[in-house]
Amino acid sequence: MHNVALCYHQTAAPCSMQVGAQLLASAIKDDSRTDKPASYGGLLLSVSATDPAALASKLESINEYCPIPEFIACGRYAKSQSTLEQTQLVTYDGQSIEWQINTLQNLLPIREQLIADELATINSSGQQLITTIDDALTQTAELKTARDERLNQAQFTAQSSGVDVQLITAGTAKQLADSVASKGNEHSYWALCLFVGEMGELNKIKEVL
Repeated sequence: MHNVALCYHQTAAPCSMQVGAQLLASAIKDDSRTDKPASYGGLLLSVSATDPAALASKLESINEYCPIPEFIACGRYAKSQSTLEQTQLVTYDGQSIEWQINTLQNLLPIREQLIADELATINSSGQQLITTIDDALTQTAELKTARDERLNQAQFTAQSSGVDVQLITAGTAKQLADSVASKGNEHSYWALCLFVGEMGELNKIKEVL
């Protein structure tokens, strides 16, 4: 799985989310970029707002639940921009958009879900053994209760991340880029992150966001 991202503070000049989506689309179509993916199914995450404080608030919600490095950096910049004079901020001359190799386990909700699934399997397989032990040794009742409480705490419940999530079916880089380019609005404060991989992987991410 791969991902590529672009946020409002990384462009050479201020622009709308619509223009930002077109810049991201151009990078997707660029065959010269290293580590580009072999398949082009995509999951586009997008957040936008009319002012930096509102964007920072939206990004804080997603980053608490599912930290994404590019969204974390954008949220910090937006928060600073909402409280500091513009002249005090570090300005960007434009940042190169590059593909990054990623895995499902790098996303916190996916990792927590996998752990919960594994513990649920352990819990299920252990029930028969514990029943046998309970029949033979009644003094294990307290251990069984403590164990069940510990395992039940590992349940995972997906939350709403507050970001716009769009699953894109595409066979080529151009098809994916065209879909991304049509995304966006006139908001000046925005963040885009595109995950690219197999549909099975992308659906797992979509389910927890």
